[in-house]
Amino acid sequence: MIELIGLLVAFVAIFFLRFRNFDFAASILIAAGIIGVTSGKPLTIFVDVFLVTVRDRTTWELCAAVGFITVFGYALKETKHMVELIERLRSFLPSRFLLALIPALFGILSMPGGALMSAPFNEPESDRLKLKPEHRTFINIWFRHVWYWASPISPSTLLACSIAGIGLTEFITVNFPLFILTWIIGFAISWKWIQSGEKVARGKKDYRGSIVGLSPILVTVALTLVSVPVWVSVAVGIAMVIVIRRVDLKRAIEFFTKGVKLDIVAAVFATLFFRYMVMESGSVNTLLERVLGMGVPLLLLFILVSLLVGAISAQPTLGIGIVFPILMPLVAPININWMTIMYAGIVTGYTGSPLHLCLILTNQYYRSDLDRVYKYLLPSLLLLATIIVVYHVALGSLWQPL
Repeated sequence: MIELIGLLVAFVAIFFLRFRNFDFAASILIAAGIIGVTSGKPLTIFVDVFLVTVRDRTTWELCAAVGFITVFGYALKETKHMVELIERLRSFLPSRFLLALIPALFGILSMPGGALMSAPFNEPESDRLKLKPEHRTFINIWFRHVWYWASPISPSTLLACSIAGIGLTEFITVNFPLFILTWIIGFAISWKWIQSGEKVARGKKDYRGSIVGLSPILVTVALTLVSVPVWVSVAVGIAMVIVIRRVDLKRAIEFFTKGVKLDIVAAVFATLFFRYMVMESGSVNTLLERVLGMGVPLLLLFILVSLLVGAISAQPTLGIGIVFPILMPLVAPININWMTIMYAGIVTGYTGSPLHLCLILTNQYYRSDLDRVYKYLLPSLLLLATIIVVYHVALGSLWQPL
């Protein structure tokens, strides 16, 4: 019983500390400490878990990948590479596609509240087309977050696949239809808002410049999909930005010294340590016995817990770090179907959460009414989540007794 109490206290502690703006990594480590102390095992469990974490090659590959991704985003931003790419795309893309593509491109740069970067770039077209504030907010939020199903350089996707032991290529291959579906839903909702005035910019169409501008991103993704380690793939992308933008050595070094977000790297390490602590403590085994004894359907449990944690945490990496270690043992060995249902619940809860920083900032920027934004956002999320669950239940035959 003490193990379950410890698990519950650890769970509550994470949210309490995060709402107090306590450091992400420190919050996770404190929770891991609570689980370790209440596990009933010798205190050497902390040494054991630490050694397992640092000896796992995945730990260092994932930390390196996330570190390089933050540098990649910094390089694209500081060289104004992304800004110039968007200007080139304006030369030949119709407005409705450009409005969707701008937040999607900025969505590749993983950073809290990053939707605020794309909002100003969408404003000129939104003004010309006389879009309402709630329409602008929906477009910026929805299309920024399409990459959860197809990006091999998303920290959330990397973390989820690493914890679950699912290959990135497998995850993207199986879930690519969901990536397409997300675009379709976004266009289906927003298409009617642009009835007239759609046009492309006058002047020379810069196709070549657009391809060159996209090349660092496309090459990085392509290398990852052919099983090149993510950190190597991203390093190639950074090198391409340095070459294309003709960055000198001093400034290139600054990309790494100023661009790397060590707090995010530390959060990844802490999350993996938390995962191993949950496994070593055996607390989830007790939880499994109780859950099965209560007769709670596992599918319902996976959906509700993931949605709730995603909405409350308002940060997908935090939600993954909490939910995956706790729920994964309930269906061991984990497969991509159960893993995606957890992941989808977290992402859905996070995207629609009133605590979601991107939503808060975009809503403030466009001065939109959140109730009117939710009129479009929540039904879209519900539709997407429902199709995802049905898709993976059918794909993995999850209705069968475990």
